[in-house]
Amino acid sequence: MYRFVSLLSLLLFLGCTHYETQLPILSYTINSNGNKTFYTISYDDDKFYNQSGTVFTTENLKNKVVIANFFFTRCPSICPPMRHKLIGIAETFSEASDFMILSHTIDPKNDTTEVLKVYADQTEIPSTTWQFISATENETKAIAKQYMTNFKPNEDDTDFYHSSYVALIDKQQQIRGFYNLLVDEEIERLEKDLELLLK
Repeated sequence: MYRFVSLLSLLLFLGCTHYETQLPILSYTINSNGNKTFYTISYDDDKFYNQSGTVFTTENLKNKVVIANFFFTRCPSICPPMRHKLIGIAETFSEASDFMILSHTIDPKNDTTEVLKVYADQTEIPSTTWQFISATENETKAIAKQYMTNFKPNEDDTDFYHSSYVALIDKQQQIRGFYNLLVDEEIERLEKDLELLLK
């Protein structure tokens, strides 16, 4: 019986270890030879600002596990439920000092620093945990490409076509997963993977 319990414990341990080590690195491109070229998420200096008007750079990501998404404050469709889910995740991991959420506005013309500050304050999540990032349209498109997503305004300019997915970034600024915030099972998977990276 003891041997069975010991074997079971070992298998469970190896199973958990295997899952953690097999969480894939997804931040790569395919070169002309068909090989993967890995990269890390990086922000150009003096191009990105948070809701307090402070410059946001790659240095802010160091030793942080990050959830990143794209949104805009006037969004009438998917952004409100996504925001609600992110507030829940932020509250769940409120004790983790090495956890951060990054929300990038895709509407910099309307989402000024002042607008983002009000929007951020309404979440009641501290700015040390949740940063709302703005940049020019070109810079925002460039960073969205690093996160393997994109966006564009719809025909009447009242909304944007953009994704309900978030990216999970490890402490080395590598993408480790994508998750649809509108699907409860995906949020459960995100929280499980987040816990692994925070360990």
